[in-house]
Amino acid sequence: MQEMQIPSVYQLIRSFNRGEFRRKSIPQELVSGWPAIRRLGKTLCVTIPYYARGRAGDKTILYPLYCSATVPLGNPDMLLDYTVYPHQQGWQDLDWSKPVGSFPHEALAGIGRKEYQALCARLYDYYDEMVRAILQGKPFTAREEMGALFCRLMEPDQYPQYLRIDQRFYRFFCPI
Repeated sequence: MQEMQIPSVYQLIRSFNRGEFRRKSIPQELVSGWPAIRRLGKTLCVTIPYYARGRAGDKTILYPLYCSATVPLGNPDMLLDYTVYPHQQGWQDLDWSKPVGSFPHEALAGIGRKEYQALCARLYDYYDEMVRAILQGKPFTAREEMGALFCRLMEPDQYPQYLRIDQRFYRFFCPI
């Protein structure tokens, strides 16, 4: 029996970020944040949030999440949803011209760039394990490990905005 080809969440995001919609519709100064895995009907999807960042001395300043794009897992060229948050009800309390936080946050203090990149790569490995478990109808056994790493990497000042995008996913893995 042939094994099911499971797409990499990280590669899907990279492909989407190189695609036409990203180039033409999402401001180029925005970077992608931590994705949410969710179902739209029977389709397993990835919602990719985007936000702006800038420099302030030795820190990177972070702005509120600005928009998100949702694509089916395995098809970065098929946009299912695109939401711009400043125009959405429930988001008017944010000022997109003012930073909401900075990087690195306290949980990442003292780690170098290579270690941070390794932590991010490990989190994306957990995303892939979770997707594989969902698609194969098996339990996801690394929930606690993924959650601990996810909470460490999650920007605490952006966390409330992540919850607005998909409270079920983000609270499940990062119940800050």
